[in-house]
Amino acid sequence: MARCMRCAVACLFGVMGALAPLAAIAGPLPYPIQRAESGFSVGTGYLNQDYTETAGGTILDQETGAVPVLSLAASSLSSNPQGGTYWRVEGRYARGDTNYNGHYLNGAPAQTTTANTIVDINGRVGFGYGLYQRMALIPYFSIGIHRWQRNVGNGQGAGGIEDYTNANLGGGLLWEMALAPRVVLAVHAMGGFTFGAQITATDPVFIDSSTNTVYYARETKTLGDRAYESGGVRASYLINRVWRTFLAVDVIHFAYGASASTPIFASNGTGQNGYYEPNSRTTQVLVLAGAGARF
Repeated sequence: MARCMRCAVACLFGVMGALAPLAAIAGPLPYPIQRAESGFSVGTGYLNQDYTETAGGTILDQETGAVPVLSLAASSLSSNPQGGTYWRVEGRYARGDTNYNGHYLNGAPAQTTTANTIVDINGRVGFGYGLYQRMALIPYFSIGIHRWQRNVGNGQGAGGIEDYTNANLGGGLLWEMALAPRVVLAVHAMGGFTFGAQITATDPVFIDSSTNTVYYARETKTLGDRAYESGGVRASYLINRVWRTFLAVDVIHFAYGASASTPIFASNGTGQNGYYEPNSRTTQVLVLAGAGARF
């Protein structure tokens, strides 16, 4: 985690350093942009999940498909002659089935479905610079938590119901422009790392050699930290001084490293390597439409 923290903070300060000369020409934030970034919002749409596990360059299994998603967010962008403080908190909940194309499922090639429950909570803190009366640049620090419950074939998978968790840390940049008095376009990009990645699954842990009976238990394995990137675009329409609508598309990409293999012990004193979690990568495309109200 320390390495992730250093890299994310270095990324953020690098962006802010590159923008330092802009402070000399920055002015108040345009009112439409301040409006678009201040208040509560509710969005609904679809999250397209593309998850792939690999080992030695070989694809072990893939899961793809779109699941319904609900988003709740609150944000604020203050304004003063030199710019304004920015913060945003968003929670997302997605649930539904995706297509599973497995190399093996309990010893045999398989195509089935996976039941998914995905929860994300993300926060940003930054500072906005108003530029040229119609634009704003907002460098920000980002932190988030991700949880994915994966149920391959309704429990037929080797690990039963699997719970993946990780946090992410990074720095990013948000660019906004008031295309018209009521229309605001926003584009953002951030980079960072995952940390604290884990998987909890049901694995074989003991074999009774006399009866050849296998006993199982829930085990938690640590996964390696990897890069985390996201980017997207949002268009907001300001209906009046209170209400607004929006349409947003985001792309999120991150990966997990392979876990260690946990041993399976036997009553006759022998042992063998058990299951391990392979390397994986995830790409999500999030499409949301919704409405918001000013504080």
